[in-house]
Amino acid sequence: MSEKEIIYVGDPMCSWCYGFSPTIQTLYNNTKDKVKWSLVVGGLRVGDEHVVDDARIQFLREHWVEIGERSGQKFSLDILENTGWIYNTEWACRAVVVMRKLAPDQVFAYFAAVQENFYANNLDPSKPETYADEAVNFGVDRDEFLKAYEAADTKEETAGDFLWSQQIGVTGFPSVLVKEGDKLGALTLGYQPLENLEGPLNGWLEQGFGEQPAE
Repeated sequence: MSEKEIIYVGDPMCSWCYGFSPTIQTLYNNTKDKVKWSLVVGGLRVGDEHVVDDARIQFLREHWVEIGERSGQKFSLDILENTGWIYNTEWACRAVVVMRKLAPDQVFAYFAAVQENFYANNLDPSKPETYADEAVNFGVDRDEFLKAYEAADTKEETAGDFLWSQQIGVTGFPSVLVKEGDKLGALTLGYQPLENLEGPLNGWLEQGFGEQPAE
């Protein structure tokens, strides 16, 4: 396997990341046997102060409709009938970190499942059981998942992901980074359709930074 590395920085409760899901899953599945992949969670909105009010509902509705039209991803808008719920993405990010620890080979597929549970099925993102029940579908013991989800080291690791992405200058999600030695480049900083990324990624895999990654 190549010494190169592809790093996906995303947040499972980022709507553009959900729109990007078919693209990143295809890129991952097509190249995972050729190159190392890593998944870093971004922490789009962290904290219980992100209470959804009428203004946020209107913003989200317009945003989700646009992303659904552009990406073809299914969005359920039922959750936008209610205000007062908390849009804290740390919960979903932490669940992905748990899966990264317990079943790393399944983390990309699990990430996509968490996205679908929120955006298409409107499952409650504040309940640990939401994430544990999904983990069972990937062969992870439910109780083991819940224990890891509440563990201090998991919360610290999740916060570490947020800090790392900030420190390297990732300001939006999704972002796909390519790494070779001490060199780090961006395949994309933001949503792109698959056809815009396959060529540049394959070029980088073949030639390294001799062929510049797409911006």
